Amino acid sequence: MRLLLGLLFLLALTTYSSATYCLCRDGIEEKDLQTSIDYACGVLKDCNQIHDKGPCYQPNTVKSHCDWAVNTYFQRFGQISGSCNFSGTATTSQNPPSTVVTGCIYPSSPGAGTTPTTGTPSGTQPFQGPPAFGPVGVLDPSGNSASSLFISIALTLGFSVIAFL
Repeated sequence: MRLLLGLLFLLALTTYSSATYCLCRDGIEEKDLQTSIDYACGVLKDCNQIHDKGPCYQPNTVKSHCDWAVNTYFQRFGQISGSCNFSGTATTSQNPPSTVVTGCIYPSSPGAGTTPTTGTPSGTQPFQGPPAFGPVGVLDPSGNSASSLFISIALTLGFSVIAFL
């Protein structure tokens, strides 16, 4: 009986992952991907990770750099509904990009990294993109990740109590 409860306990711990990434879609023209990079980096004000000698510079492709920029933007804005759209160039995924190299960190939870700042870096022009760029929507704290986390914690505590009886 304890073995069965132990297995159920492990199952409760391993079945749900709340990781959500924002990645650029395949098949999008490079100029559109670059527009997404420019917008995200203009808001983030820190895209040194994907500059030459940065930990996420390799692979040196527009798609890879776009993945990092839009994901970092998405995470810093708390995974707000609509903040992974970028005029249709990006979408959410439960998996990180397959091109991640050692040393490159792809945050997978809201608020990862520093707090976003507003304005534009000195010497650059603000991006005048379409209204669909960036966050469009509201944060819904009753979404799947919050309820799944609660359920996972409840199951873990419940099985722990039963296992020690």
